[in-house]
Amino acid sequence: MSILVKDILKLKSLKEMELVGGSIGLEKCIEWIYVSECLEDPLEGIKWLQGGEIVIITGVGIKSDINVLTKLIEGISEKNGAALIVNVGKYIREIPDGAIKIADKFQIPLFTLPWEVRLVEVSKEISNTIILARIEEKFMNDFLNNILFGQIDLGINIKEKANYFGYNLQGKCCICIVKINGFKEFAKAKKLYDEISIAKVKLVLRKLVQDILEKYSLKVPIIDNEEEIIFLNRSEENSMNRLNKALKDVQEVIGKRMNGISINVGIGNGYEDLSLMKDSFNEAKIVIESLKCEGVSQAIKRYSDIGIYSLIFNIENKKILENYCKQVIGPILEKTKRNKETSLVEILDTYLIENCNLTIAAEKLYLHRNTLTYRIKKIEQLLNCNLHNFEDCLRIKMALYISKML
Repeated sequence: MSILVKDILKLKSLKEMELVGGSIGLEKCIEWIYVSECLEDPLEGIKWLQGGEIVIITGVGIKSDINVLTKLIEGISEKNGAALIVNVGKYIREIPDGAIKIADKFQIPLFTLPWEVRLVEVSKEISNTIILARIEEKFMNDFLNNILFGQIDLGINIKEKANYFGYNLQGKCCICIVKINGFKEFAKAKKLYDEISIAKVKLVLRKLVQDILEKYSLKVPIIDNEEEIIFLNRSEENSMNRLNKALKDVQEVIGKRMNGISINVGIGNGYEDLSLMKDSFNEAKIVIESLKCEGVSQAIKRYSDIGIYSLIFNIENKKILENYCKQVIGPILEKTKRNKETSLVEILDTYLIENCNLTIAAEKLYLHRNTLTYRIKKIEQLLNCNLHNFEDCLRIKMALYISKML
């Protein structure tokens, strides 16, 4: 897993560390740790930063000189550093307010660490955490990409290997797809045009989803793909109940923090054989497509709950579907194209959704009841059908589903 600045707060050697500024930057990704000390020029060390480093200083050469400390924070920001830890006590007694304001301004998390804490232990634990996280992330990324997009080697006991990293894949598992709606518009509004900036935002989204899942005791293999976050989860009842709560939390948190983005979630069926995760993945994709067809942008749905869409999307010959659609509702499709009034297709769809209740359908369509009655009769004439006949309604409803999908 990628390590964010906020993750180091959980480390044992840093339990006495305190955040004093730059809290907005806590979700920056840490690439490595860098102990920066230079007696002659305290700013010399940061010239070698590559980006993503968490910098540690004891303050030797800086002492309480606020100008040097603020320039150091500015330099870390210019070099895209992740954060600054100041070992306080001997050379720097406390962090000046001016430095805290600069850290807030440049969104560089600024921490204090008591002098008594041994930096060798701190650097060792952070380094080990980064390395282990990279090993784990590579293994689980390869594992999930392999079973979804490649050929999994069933000769390897993959479940035991996953268990080594704390992933429980026993019993039936399923694939979940978190679809990020409105991401392109969000990126445009935030002026994110380069691939690196976009990738960083996607990493934050994935980590946010991952953190919320772990809050509900769900540690899952997870990857991101385009504007989707994909993960594997156990499909036993307890796990799925926790998953549902976690996903609602994900929708709420992302909705609040990232204006304009909404979340749809598709969940495939559960299978015990991991080689069938491709099937679960395809089912989850169909769920996402069915929600798109229905114009839904904030929902959590399982494959078993999408009804007729599970049949329609599995018909490979789309010509058959097109012909059926034209045969059943072709006349009103053509008339809708030519007419600018309220779509006859929309009227028919709403009328059937409301179980042919004229009063409720009229309210939903903002039409007078008599106007709706007239247009329903017009539709019956065009389609040569009786909307009080179950068989006719069934045929037309099927055609409307197909029309949305096409």
